[in-house]
Order: sequence, then C-alpha cells, then structure tokens
Amino acid sequence: MIKQEKKRYIDGYYKQLLDDFKNAVEKHNTSIVMIFDGKSGKGKTTLSNQTGSYLDPNFDLKNIYYDPESFLKGLAVSKPGDYFGFDEAMILSSRSATSLINKMMIQAMSMIRSKKIYVSFCVNSIFDLDKNLVLSRADALMHVYGLGLVDRGRFAVYFKSSGDQWDRLKDLYLKGKKFYSYYEPKPNYRCKFVKDFVVDESKYEILKQEAVNKFLLQEPKTKRQRSYENLMYELVKFHKFKQKEVAKMAMVSPETVRRILIRAEKD
Repeated sequence: MIKQEKKRYIDGYYKQLLDDFKNAVEKHNTSIVMIFDGKSGKGKTTLSNQTGSYLDPNFDLKNIYYDPESFLKGLAVSKPGDYFGFDEAMILSSRSATSLINKMMIQAMSMIRSKKIYVSFCVNSIFDLDKNLVLSRADALMHVYGLGLVDRGRFAVYFKSSGDQWDRLKDLYLKGKKFYSYYEPKPNYRCKFVKDFVVDESKYEILKQEAVNKFLLQEPKTKRQRSYENLMYELVKFHKFKQKEVAKMAMVSPETVRRILIRAEKD
C-alpha cells in the first residue's frame, strides 16, 4: 500500500492505473470513463470518492451528482482535470430509472470526448448498462465485493491491458451478461481499499436522500414500485415494525417512509 497525502492510502497496482489515466488526460487530449459497481454497502461510492480525490485535487461534494439532469449540467461547464461522479441514487432500480440512466450516460459520452476530464458511474451492476457504453467507451471497471456479508474493502479491476491487448472489461460484459456473472475472465488484478469516505459523509447522505425523495415523489408508479411501497406500508401498519426499522431495511430515510405511509393512507 502506498501512502498518500492527508493520510489516505491507495493500492499500488491501482495507483499505476490511475497515473496512466492522468497521463492520458493531461497529455493526450482525452477523457477517461470509469465504472464502479457492486452490491449496496460494499463501498463503491467510497472507492469512487478516493479515486476522485487522487485524480482531482479539487474534488469535493460538488463533484458528485445524483440525477441525470444535474450531472449533464455539470459536464457542460466542466474544466480540464475535473472529476465527475454519478452516484445512482435511484435505489428502486425500476426499468424506467435504468433506461433514464442509460440515456443520460450516452448523452454524456457525446459531451466529454475532448474535455480532458474524468467521469465515473456508480451503479449496482455493469450488466444493467447500455452495451455500447461498456464496449465502446468505458476505460475500466472497478467491481467492489466482499468475502462475506459484512466484509468490504476489496475490488477487482478490469480494463484493456497495454501488454497482451486483452480487453478484460469487454470480455467480462459479453460472457457474464446473461447470468450477471463476474466469474470469467479473471480481472487484471485484485486490490484493497480503506474506509476513507474523503468528503463529508453526513452531508453526502443528506444530498443523496434528497435525490431519492425527489425520485420517489416524481417517478411514475410502476408495478414494482407500488409493490415496494405497499410492502413498507404493511410492515408498519399490520406487522408493527417501526418506521426507522423499515427505513433501514429499504435503505431510505425515515422521512421517506413517513411520506409513503401518508400517501398510502390517502389512497
């Protein structure tokens, strides 16, 4: 492990990849696109933030976006060397949300070609993303995982090697798409990362929750979303769960649960 300023650490293999990205952006008039995926709670946002802090000395909460509209507005006024992170706040993962995110990503790709910036997407699974984005534009995948339910701090890196020219990211997508499998091929390497959120975590949670609440209030109700909200209502109303308990299980704020219950009572 290599020690960074402000007592932050980054794996040596990963540091070399990021240094290559820096060289490409600063000297070759290009932009870099990174994807961070993995199950919720395994640290993909933490790793993305650490990456942003290493690549962009001005990285802060202002560089993290939670909805497509604000993300695209941020890209429009970007400066060379900026790091932009899109954090998938639409945790319900409805089909309409996934479609919206894919459209946003495709539009973003047309905007950044010569901007000399870094763009990252935090999503649950790379296999939910548009094929053309992954196969033609993404430069690397960082797949976070754990060896057990509570284990975290590990990630596998997939990219096209300059040595053997094997594009493991493309190979993974084509072979694993059907069953959402990360089994083959093996990654370029596996690394570890520390628990250092880099930005103010409490403020981050507030901003993210605001985006979640906005989505819940504005997104047209799908069958899946209605079932999701009905389940929360039944847990509180008939099974006597506390709103805080349901909020923790659903990974939303108690305020979101409260609003859902109020709407359910009116309906």
